[in-house]
Amino acid sequence: MSTSRPARHVRLQSGVSVTDLTAAKTAAAGATRTALHPLRFTGTELVKIARLPLVWAFVAVFAMVNLMLAATVPANTVALHNYASAVAVTIGGRTGTDFSRKLAQVDTGSGESGNGTVADITNDTAAGGTATGVPAATNTSSSQSAAGTDDATVDSPANDASPTDAIVITARIPADSTLTDDELHRQLTAVTAGVTNTLASYDPSPMRDAVLAQVAGDPVATWLMQRKYDAYAARVTHLTATGAAMDLAAGTATDDTLLHWSRMTGYLFFETCALAVLLMALALGSERTSGTEQLLMTTRTGRRLTAPKIAAGLIASTVAYLLLVAAIVVPYLMVFDVRGVWSASVSSQFNTVFGQQPFITWWDLTIGQYLFVRLALGLAVTLCFALFTAVLGLLIRNTFAVAGCVGVAVLLVIGLVGAAHSLGLPWLAWVGGFNPVGVLLLREQWFTELGLDAPTAFWETGVTACSLAYLTAGVLLARRSFNRKDLK
Repeated sequence: MSTSRPARHVRLQSGVSVTDLTAAKTAAAGATRTALHPLRFTGTELVKIARLPLVWAFVAVFAMVNLMLAATVPANTVALHNYASAVAVTIGGRTGTDFSRKLAQVDTGSGESGNGTVADITNDTAAGGTATGVPAATNTSSSQSAAGTDDATVDSPANDASPTDAIVITARIPADSTLTDDELHRQLTAVTAGVTNTLASYDPSPMRDAVLAQVAGDPVATWLMQRKYDAYAARVTHLTATGAAMDLAAGTATDDTLLHWSRMTGYLFFETCALAVLLMALALGSERTSGTEQLLMTTRTGRRLTAPKIAAGLIASTVAYLLLVAAIVVPYLMVFDVRGVWSASVSSQFNTVFGQQPFITWWDLTIGQYLFVRLALGLAVTLCFALFTAVLGLLIRNTFAVAGCVGVAVLLVIGLVGAAHSLGLPWLAWVGGFNPVGVLLLREQWFTELGLDAPTAFWETGVTACSLAYLTAGVLLARRSFNRKDLK
């Protein structure tokens, strides 16, 4: 018959027992497991978000809207853009005398479109007018001083060139476009005829004086505006020297396209910000919604779940943003040929603000690069909304109340900024707009001088960076407060 022997209590030379050593090892292992909780539970929280039908319903609706915006572009607009892009790839994208000479040598065919013979051509087009639904192409240059010799060269028909000198353009023209190759060539010729370096004759001082007049009497605002417009004048001088204004952004052939991009991304940013609010509110309020918050948050480990919940909300917001961006970019690239146009300077004379003011950015950007940094800034703004929702979620702990508070805060900022501008109080507008909402209000002209809406260069970028910093600090403080207070 065997009997159990009592455990022997062995003393080490240091005075620490084996039992104590075992307990210490167990505690260390437990501490390690506790430290891994944020990493281990982030995936679980992401799964919770992914299982919510409401989330996918919003994503699907927004994606369908973006797909429709990206795909429903008039065929003639696509034809003009793609023809100009193909021309830029073939003969170069810098306009001028050499460009006009090569453009005159382009073989326009005999009334065929890029995808085959077009059967239905409007009478106006056949007569040399403009196709239905397409505005007549006009020279966007403010100076026509060089039109003399260039026009004589440009207006010469392409058929005048010898067959050996003919240049063939292969463009992706939609099958339902009513524009023939000859009409596309004629409109592009009219757009680029006799263009000059418009930035060389552009004087930013009238705009500078107008803005300074609005802040007269405020020495600090006046000093800030003077420094900003000194930097702006230096940018104009630099871009003039680089010849950025002469890059072919295809004039009226791409105006609609650039406006199309601006309109699409404008919708995108509002969609993704709203979705970020929803995702973060749901991530933090899932236990309260299911009725398990009291049970979970009574333990120390349960309270530590706020970190993986916030991380899951930020990751989900980023993924949703990328999905909605893909819903714009993928169909856009399937429809439009961007090879020649996206490599042009965004400050080309064919891309203007309000149809007249040059689009001067604070550093040299092509059209493709500008659209990329625009989308990058949009992601940062979206994450700001997610962080703001996290702060409110930790303090309020009610999903619907959090979403409502965010909506009220957005409306208050919009009203404050609008009222400040109406009353002529620039400082109130700058302080009131020092947040992600204020950045969204300036989305049409990001990375430009922004007029009275910004006291410094790179205002939207600086405000977004500062917003990320103070909202992150706000999340840390709100989480500390949440961990220390009792649940009610």
